[in-house]
Amino acid sequence: MEQILNKLSEIEATANAIMQDAARQKQALSEEAEKQIKDFDASLETKTSAEIRKIREDLAREKDARITQLRAETEDQLSRLDAYYEANHETLSKELFQKITGITET
Repeated sequence: MEQILNKLSEIEATANAIMQDAARQKQALSEEAEKQIKDFDASLETKTSAEIRKIREDLAREKDARITQLRAETEDQLSRLDAYYEANHETLSKELFQKITGITET
């Protein structure tokens, strides 16, 4: 009977050792998973930040190009208006005077 109790005691000790080892392995796996999650999050944050920075730079370049284009178009239109005015200011002045006063030239 004593042998059986000793054997049961050994089995219980072995089972406890196995449970403690399993708990340590579980803790180690949990810590490793947490580390992998943190590494993944950091990597994703870095990639996302880089992509956002690239998109902002591209948008800034597109905006600057569009502004430059609009300035050139505006300057061209103003130049054409100035040229038209210079060529036709006498006629324009007369037409405006006639519209305001209602007097027509004969």
